[in-house]
Amino acid sequence: IGDPAKMAKIMIDSVDQNPAPERIVLGSDSYNAIHKALTERLAALEAQRDLAFSTDFPVDH
Repeated sequence: IGDPAKMAKIMIDSVDQNPAPERIVLGSDSYNAIHKALTERLAALEAQRDLAFSTDFPVDH
C-alpha cells in the first residue's frame, strides 16, 4: 500500500527535474499492474512480427 506523504513528495520533487518525467509510477501495486499489462501487450505485438514484416516491399525493390 502506498504512502500518500511519500507519493506527494515525489510528485512535488518531479517539478524540479529537467526534463520532468512524463510518467511517475507510485507504489509497488501500480508498478506490478503496469508491468503485467505492458508485458502482455509486448507479447501480443511480438506474435504479429512475422505478419507485419511480410507486408514490406521486397529488399531488392
